[in-house]
Amino acid sequence: MAFVRVPGNDIPEGAEEHWLEGRGGVKVRVMTAPAAAEPRGAVIVAPGRTEFIEKYFEVTRELQARGFAVFCIDWRGQGLSGREVENGLKGHLASFDDPVNDLSTALKLLSAKLPRPHIGLAHSMGGAIMLRALQTRRIELDGAAFSAPMWGIAGLNDTGKKYVRFMTSLGAGGQFAPGVEKKWKREVFKKNPITHDKERHARSQGLIAEEPRLALAGPTVGWVAAAADATETFLTQNGLAHVRIPVLVATAGEEQLVDNASHALVVEQLPEARHITIPGAKHEILMETDDLRSQFWAEFDQLAERVAPTRG
Repeated sequence: MAFVRVPGNDIPEGAEEHWLEGRGGVKVRVMTAPAAAEPRGAVIVAPGRTEFIEKYFEVTRELQARGFAVFCIDWRGQGLSGREVENGLKGHLASFDDPVNDLSTALKLLSAKLPRPHIGLAHSMGGAIMLRALQTRRIELDGAAFSAPMWGIAGLNDTGKKYVRFMTSLGAGGQFAPGVEKKWKREVFKKNPITHDKERHARSQGLIAEEPRLALAGPTVGWVAAAADATETFLTQNGLAHVRIPVLVATAGEEQLVDNASHALVVEQLPEARHITIPGAKHEILMETDDLRSQFWAEFDQLAERVAPTRG
């Protein structure tokens, strides 16, 4: 399968597609792309729920220009990777430890294409998976930047968590969660909760229209339970005590999807974390307007200079 193409979304120079088999025989799709010049290291991109490799082509090219090789993954259950349930539109994970293991395996298999040091760049759900991977020592990073990380879900209270865990225990984890979209339909820009940038929004929607297998609807009951299980571990006593790498956490000022309060709670446990808020940004900071993106990139560049200094 070649990369999905739409006008204005150029494939990064030297990008290659790789496949691996994860737990349960699920096929997982990964991309690597080399640095534009002598590499400073590699950036490990961890997308959010519903996202996919092609959506991060612009980000990949920007990282290549900064001197980094790039890794990006279609998490199991989304993108063009395999699904754990029959209905491919269901956003389902039985456990967040499965994508953690997929990430760990992929990084080991592709290590020759990913020079060190390694910097994580994780968005939303990818932020939960990447932090869980660091917490359980299944990956080793030298620094990490988190964009609107999903360390808590907006509106999910204790009653909701009890419900999804109970339903999952009854074997209903593969059902859509209550009140979520059961089909994919092209999102109206004016009502979207993720970006103020009309062109980037249209590009993402156009990729899904071009390749319907990229489409994802709402999450399952099991996904919500798995997300609650993973994110609660971050707030246990000393749960992140050994994560002692430089960390950047960027919170979106106009967030509607993740629980922003969780960011400060996690940052308190990370000794080398810098926490910023980008006023006016919606959830997808890296898909926002240029003025909002530039604030994130300026902070990322400072982090990168600490971890992988510019050569020459």
